[in-house]
Amino acid sequence: MQDGMGTTPGQRLLLIAIVGCLAIFGTCVSFHSTNRRVDSDPAAQANLAAAKEEAQPLLDALEKYRGDTGLYPPTLDKLVPACLPSLRGIRIYRYSARSYDWVYKSDACADRRKTLEGWVLKQAKQYQQEVADFKQDCLTGFRYYQLQSHSFLADSQNPHTERWAYYDSSTRQWSVGWCSHSMSRGPTIGTNGVCPFTQRRFPDPW
Repeated sequence: MQDGMGTTPGQRLLLIAIVGCLAIFGTCVSFHSTNRRVDSDPAAQANLAAAKEEAQPLLDALEKYRGDTGLYPPTLDKLVPACLPSLRGIRIYRYSARSYDWVYKSDACADRRKTLEGWVLKQAKQYQQEVADFKQDCLTGFRYYQLQSHSFLADSQNPHTERWAYYDSSTRQWSVGWCSHSMSRGPTIGTNGVCPFTQRRFPDPW
């Protein structure tokens, strides 16, 4: 049966599938093109080298904490004062871990986390406080962690691409993270870390 435009349901489904495939292909092309541009950008590599040097005292403190306790800390404030004199200049980093690297104080804590995941219909500040309380009450530490620096200075030629330094303790490797976004064109894409643009719009307390 045809609609008013002379197409059958099967033809409409085929058209939707073609449009979807083209959108996915376009996103993949955009991702790889931006990734190559960032990797070959001398400014990004210079910024990465500076960020590595700047973060080394923090990495040393994290390794000291792990040597003392067997785990990395659940939050950076646990480093003071035994491993760092203060958090001055440290709060600019995003410190996080993948969920499977979290070590809970009890099975009840693992169940408690499930109540904070998925669709949570709460005010943002209330939810952020509940996540902070959960970390304080339930996390013993991390097996591995990821560290993300503040964004590098904006590139005037690529104003919609943000870049930062990203460290993964499981591989002990640094890399340049990036995300590309536009309010009017396409989705936000990126790699190695959390996009600051998305964080500014939809803060993630985890």
